Amino acid sequence: MTASSDIAPGILLIGNYPPPFGGVPRHIEDLVPYLVRAGWQVHVLSGGTGSGREGHGFSVHRDARSKLRRRMGTLGFLARCTAGGRAGALLRTVRLLPIRVWLAVMTRVSLGAAILERQGVRVISGYNLLDGGPVAMILGELYGLPVVVTNLGEIYSHERTMRRQLPMVRRIVARAAALLSPTEHCARSYASLGLAPEVKVIHHGVDLRRFTPGLSGAAIRRRFGYDATSPVIGYIGRLIHEMGLHTLLAAIPLVLARCPDARFLIAGADGELLPEARAAAERWPGRVAVAVDVQLDELPEHYAAASVVVVPTGGARACGSLAAAEAMATGKAVVATDVGGIPEFVADGATGVLVPPESPEHLTEALVGVLADPVLSARMGRAGRHRVEQLFDTATVNREFERVFREVLARR
Repeated sequence: MTASSDIAPGILLIGNYPPPFGGVPRHIEDLVPYLVRAGWQVHVLSGGTGSGREGHGFSVHRDARSKLRRRMGTLGFLARCTAGGRAGALLRTVRLLPIRVWLAVMTRVSLGAAILERQGVRVISGYNLLDGGPVAMILGELYGLPVVVTNLGEIYSHERTMRRQLPMVRRIVARAAALLSPTEHCARSYASLGLAPEVKVIHHGVDLRRFTPGLSGAAIRRRFGYDATSPVIGYIGRLIHEMGLHTLLAAIPLVLARCPDARFLIAGADGELLPEARAAAERWPGRVAVAVDVQLDELPEHYAAASVVVVPTGGARACGSLAAAEAMATGKAVVATDVGGIPEFVADGATGVLVPPESPEHLTEALVGVLADPVLSARMGRAGRHRVEQLFDTATVNREFERVFREVLARR
């Protein structure tokens, strides 16, 4: 909202708010204060069952009810809708999803409805076609509000499910006031469902004040016994197969065979590969370190501690890579896999090196090559910072999102 306007419209964002931390939660966490400063009253309907959160100009809502109370609350909401003359709208939505999915969605719809009925919400924005998108669309149908939907990589990762829920996706495409996606790669994913909507690409951004080349990683290096001159390969991401950690673990002995003084720093949220990561640290003590559930305020220092950052993601589901963007913002060269939307982040040969996925050999070759040429690594780091400043600055990203919300509100 511009400073000259005296109206404070409400907006409901339907997507996860930290914790846990990840691409969408971090994006929403950055977007909320910007919208508040722009004059919006912001409400977030987040997943999870913990307590909500209140702040100046915003509130985060989570479902802390027991399973029984959720079920009773949903049934009560459906009864109120029917009694209030919304039975027709409900019947139209029930045909869009398998009945069990519809009932689960309606639980969140009932929570969203309680927010809409108490607050002056005038725009709804939902994330993910399997999650926030259907909730946003149904709320928009019931209350006559404009809806913005952002798709991520769910069409690539859950195509069979998406086809079962194709009527809902078609309805979202037909009804949404705006469709957004964080990369061209994910914007194109509608085509695999036989759809060709107009999708606006707005990258999810990085806070360039927090992630900066001027940071020192010395304290993190000392914490794990790494000296100031050792080349450190940093992995920052969830400890899961989807993020390609297994490929990096397989590359460790190959890298050490060619670069014995290399060190590895594996940091991220707990996942199914934590035992394997810890086994690697035990096998190569002093060469491999593992940090689990790193605090958000320490992430910039972990990037700063690395000589090169590796992003070995394994599948097309990746719209992009927050880790790559944060590493580039910190002035680090990035070795990443050539999958999904990652090439929209990492410019091969300029800001880093792209390699085939699931290939420890190619990953090793690229990592050793970057470590062996500090001049190249520094040049890539500078180019990466410049690229992030041009494409991924949160200030620009947030301004673009707010502009979309303002435009759909004006079209009502």
